[in-house]
Amino acid sequence: MKKRLLTFTALICSIISLNAQSNYVDQLYFNARGSFNFQEGKDWDDKGAKAEFFNFNMSGHIADNITYRVRQRFTKTVTADNPLNATDFLYFNWDINEKWSMAFGKQEIFIGGFEYDYAPIDVYFYSDFCNTLPECYSFAASVFYNINKNQQLVFQLSNSPYYADFSNKLSYNLAWFGNIAPWWKTIWSVNEVEFADGKYMNYIALGNQFSFGDFTLDVDFMNQYCSDYDDFFFTDWNIVGKLNYNYKDFNFFCKGGYDKTPVNAPVWAISSAVYDGDYSYIGGGLEYFPLKNKDLRLHAVYYWQDKAEGVHNISIGATWQLNVINKK
Repeated sequence: MKKRLLTFTALICSIISLNAQSNYVDQLYFNARGSFNFQEGKDWDDKGAKAEFFNFNMSGHIADNITYRVRQRFTKTVTADNPLNATDFLYFNWDINEKWSMAFGKQEIFIGGFEYDYAPIDVYFYSDFCNTLPECYSFAASVFYNINKNQQLVFQLSNSPYYADFSNKLSYNLAWFGNIAPWWKTIWSVNEVEFADGKYMNYIALGNQFSFGDFTLDVDFMNQYCSDYDDFFFTDWNIVGKLNYNYKDFNFFCKGGYDKTPVNAPVWAISSAVYDGDYSYIGGGLEYFPLKNKDLRLHAVYYWQDKAEGVHNISIGATWQLNVINKK
């Protein structure tokens, strides 16, 4: 660990030196989240403090119309088979013209939904689908088309999210980032995800965000289908809702969801990304920003979920950010 920190210290010094001569680095920062967690076992005896996230983030320019992004998690396991398992982002984006751009490298697999789209450090508890999907980030090639300043289509070819390591299975993703109205944003997608040879799961994911003054409501719905199901709709599906209320330096939120998977689904379709049967959860909490920005955030969160016979969870902690370079 000490050797790795020394290596990164030398890297940062080199970047700062380079940045004095050019505009290649626009933003460089570390962020972290730690919490005291309490989980209902016997008399709440499952408890303890945990460093949940420690991330290295960097973005900048290779050229005027070519940018890059890096996000590395120190708190995620790296394996010999997958040395980039802890790397969320390692890609470049090329703006070809006002309408077209492309990205290549390790990036987010474009599956619709706001819960899925948030940075993991900003999410305290997930739906079953997001929580157990083997991989949300993968090497991919993406093509973006800007319909107008408020509408964007993305076609992406990526590795299958059902595999954390490299495989010869692919995912074909078509997503729409839109603003239907000033108060309604969307992240919708259609995905054909290869799970096994000749076996595919289809996603129709509809992420919606509604904003009214200090209130923001996220509503995500996903329908999943494979050829072994009798019906296309509402055989395998989930819904997630989250309501935020911002008051001065506080954010109050509540969140809940429900996942439904047929108990007689084929083994390949159930996988580790889908819970066999019904799964529901609900919770909420508050966040406090004492510096009136996002550099320090304190949180207290409670949630209940029935996947493990009704487990209660409490998290109390903080998220903080150390800015090294910030030209934005």
